Amino acid sequence: MRTLGRRLPDGQIGSAPLTGSARSSREKAMPVAPRAEEADWHRTFIALVPDARTRSAWDEVRIGEAAAGRRVAADQLHMTLAFLGSIPRESGQALAAGLASTVTALAALKVERFAYWPNPAHPRLAVLTFECPPPLVELQANVRELVRSLGLPIDDHRPFRPHVTLARLPRHSQPVSPEAVLAGERSALALPASRFATLMLYSSTLERSGARYRPLAAIAVPAASSD
Repeated sequence: MRTLGRRLPDGQIGSAPLTGSARSSREKAMPVAPRAEEADWHRTFIALVPDARTRSAWDEVRIGEAAAGRRVAADQLHMTLAFLGSIPRESGQALAAGLASTVTALAALKVERFAYWPNPAHPRLAVLTFECPPPLVELQANVRELVRSLGLPIDDHRPFRPHVTLARLPRHSQPVSPEAVLAGERSALALPASRFATLMLYSSTLERSGARYRPLAAIAVPAASSD
């Protein structure tokens, strides 16, 4: 399959501008060049990224006071499909080049519920969970098959649970009250279906304020009918 990536000096991958028909369906490979001095890409993962309208809608979800100041930045929100860890840059480039082959059309996803993980008594994450229709199952399986075909590591110890983390709470946070849990659940159920418009390859770094994700490659995900 043709991609729109172009080679840069030092073996990096760059992106060509998307115009006209190049914006259609599965041909939008938009690799982002890593810094030249990076021999490896660290804490890499592949995720679905929501569109701007969806991110704006998620702002309406009512999360508890303890989590309110710990919301994930809008440009960092994502649904992880596969976590790889550290990989050689050359392997990462091959992965970026192959991502377009994994994409399937995906309808907007319905929110199943809002929850605190692992539980409201010991909250560490405030999350939205989503339905898992066959096209999403297929997309996630395609991504994992691509990773394995390149001989790259993949975290297989957890089953796929479609979710997006809205907030990360500090250790030893106070329990979330039943009233706050209910308010979050009600606001989440009022959300429209969520559109995930991009498949992204990320690397991440741990900072004092938490993890920061840097995009390495992006592929447009075509919309499918929800009927």
